[in-house]
Amino acid sequence: MNKKRICLITSGHPPFDERIFWKFGKSLTESGFSVAIICSTQEISKVVEGINLTGFDGISLPKKKKIENFYSLINQFNPELIICSELLPVFAALKFRKLNPSTKIVLDITEWFPENVAFKFTGLKRWIKYFQLLLPYFYILQKVDHLIIGETTKKKRYDFLASAKPKTIIGYYPVAKYFNSKKSDLLKEEIVLGYAGVITFERGIKSLLQASISIADNFPKKKFKLLLFGRFTYQQEETEFREIISELKNLMVEFVDWTDYDKMSAVIERMDLCFDLRKRNFIYSNSLPIKIFEYMACGKPFIYSDIKPVRDEIDYEKYGFLVNPDNETEIIKAIESYLNNPGLAEEHSINARKLIEDNKNWEIESKKLIDLVGKLLS
Repeated sequence: MNKKRICLITSGHPPFDERIFWKFGKSLTESGFSVAIICSTQEISKVVEGINLTGFDGISLPKKKKIENFYSLINQFNPELIICSELLPVFAALKFRKLNPSTKIVLDITEWFPENVAFKFTGLKRWIKYFQLLLPYFYILQKVDHLIIGETTKKKRYDFLASAKPKTIIGYYPVAKYFNSKKSDLLKEEIVLGYAGVITFERGIKSLLQASISIADNFPKKKFKLLLFGRFTYQQEETEFREIISELKNLMVEFVDWTDYDKMSAVIERMDLCFDLRKRNFIYSNSLPIKIFEYMACGKPFIYSDIKPVRDEIDYEKYGFLVNPDNETEIIKAIESYLNNPGLAEEHSINARKLIEDNKNWEIESKKLIDLVGKLLS
């Protein structure tokens, strides 16, 4: 019996992206499908854990050439289902479907588009870019067969832009088997304050540093370390940040470079309290953070920016604190609540891991993906 062939295509993510490879790719392969991942972010051609990985370096290529390259690689695999992670690959998929009309095309929506591109500009340029991108986006929303949406918050937009299009919400929850739970122990001498993800000032890394310095001053009998797990996006910000920490006496700062998804847990397990103090702009205020669930999968209490998607998703008071990221006093008060009551941190640790094990995990969520693919290919 021939396996059904599925292509996962991305123009913005690496081939080993956690959602594309570790979640979609592996779950589909394990369910008996033949899976290929095609990307324009890296030259690659190999098979890993049964998944065909093919890619080219498209960073300097014009969009038309990228589409041609995608189309050529799709042709080689000849899929019956194509799942696209961005706008651009859909055009290649549509071109393929002209000659293969039974092929199904799905768009997997995880970001606010076109805001994630347009909002990098300012003033009038921002809105010109916004509408330049919105028109082709509206077009492809009508052409695909199905929309996968990463979270409930984003669904309302697509109920308006593509009201008749079938939609399935498939969340960002962690693959629980890759994450080990380690309860936070705030009675020990060294306390590790941690952050995992993209490191930028807009993600609140300077606010976290300042709060960590203040906490170290307030608890002189403890040793404090700030563990930053990820990479800086901007060289200028990294230079400024490293200059600030070079003068510190009461706080150690450790950097750990990003690693494979199945090895992340070992770093997060070292953290006692986990943070994300992102600015409350439109995109951040309306996006459910992925990392919050990975922290919880490791049994870590969190202190996060107070945003509606988190409030809507979980009873956060059982697992951590939500704070105003611009209010240092509020951030410090949340940290002190744990330091003055280590039992609270342990309680939140246990609750967090239990939520992941019982409900918010990819092992459960992936069933939606497999059911959807089965229906589309039947």
